[in-house]
Amino acid sequence: MARILMAGVPAYGLVVPSLPFTRALVDAGHAVDYLMGEAFRGRVEAAGAEFVPFGPAWSLSSPAQLVPPNGRRLFRALSASIRNLAAGYDAVVVAGFSPDLPTLEQTLDCPVILLSPMFFQNERVIAHLSGICTSLPAPARYALRTPALRRRAARVIGPVVLGTRMDDMLDLMRPRSTTLNITPATRYYQPFSGDFDDEPCFFAGPTSTASMPDESFPLDRLREHPGPVVYATLGTVFNRDLGYFRAVIDAFRDSDALVVVTTGRKESLDGLGELPANVIASSFVPQSDVLAEADLCFTHGGFGSTTDTILAGVPAVLTPMGADQFFNAHRVLELDAARVMPKREVTPETIRRHADAVLSDGAPAGLPSLRASFESAPGPAGAVRELERALRI
Repeated sequence: MARILMAGVPAYGLVVPSLPFTRALVDAGHAVDYLMGEAFRGRVEAAGAEFVPFGPAWSLSSPAQLVPPNGRRLFRALSASIRNLAAGYDAVVVAGFSPDLPTLEQTLDCPVILLSPMFFQNERVIAHLSGICTSLPAPARYALRTPALRRRAARVIGPVVLGTRMDDMLDLMRPRSTTLNITPATRYYQPFSGDFDDEPCFFAGPTSTASMPDESFPLDRLREHPGPVVYATLGTVFNRDLGYFRAVIDAFRDSDALVVVTTGRKESLDGLGELPANVIASSFVPQSDVLAEADLCFTHGGFGSTTDTILAGVPAVLTPMGADQFFNAHRVLELDAARVMPKREVTPETIRRHADAVLSDGAPAGLPSLRASFESAPGPAGAVRELERALRI
């Protein structure tokens, strides 16, 4: 048995994907402590880990919360807490991003493992993804594939926002651990996966987390509905665009579809206006249960939402709003496993056009192959076995 310290910043998109891996570590007999913000205590304890409080009580629900000095205080506090605790552990697993990971490796007496929330990146991958991400603004695409511009950005963003010096913004997305790097992508999903064969990289594949129980949600209404069921979500961070939700609602007004909209925040519900009888709107829904009944999903392309949708075999129309969502959406489009609707094209008419095409033509041709790669992936248990191999335990 090993003693493992998990650690990460308190953001849903980083924490939630790490919890099945946490549970797999516990089920394999390892003792796991999770250094995390108070907002995630219940989820961490439900995964079987010992909760160790760190940082703010709130969850990171908006990129704006990382503006100086908040971002650098958060990441510096995370690194300081890891350093203070690491001596009692056999390994540290960083869930998400750690700008300070190379320094942690140099200063700690135990291995540091990266649990990435996204594709592994290198120069070829970032050039390819920025090339196919046609919904990403042209200046951002150019900057991503231009090392000199990335280095200039790193000199500012590293110390000011992240609290550490960085050579290249790409470093945040590279496999940086010399012991083990784990991604939720499969080899099929990861662009140029063979580029990482000479590094300690493991393609665990995504995890479909069971929905939190919600007896108040009318699942029976979805199961009994005679027409199509449409699900719309923008996840837990980039979900402030009420115009998107209103466009989805208007697209199916007076149709035979039953529409489930989840806003991700209670205060957004009033902004949706008066809802037609065929719309169910909630701040949170049991996502895996809803997807099990859905015929079509409109979503933002976050790694978790995208892979949950694909694992459920539900055709998706992806509208990236920020962060890595552009990479995910356009990679899935490249594999002919979903459609992409750029944000600038979001109107009730365009939404209905996509919906009619999907509901009449069926799932995209590439969806079964991508879904099969997810279903056959090693998953959290395989990642734990790889960790044990790396640690020789």
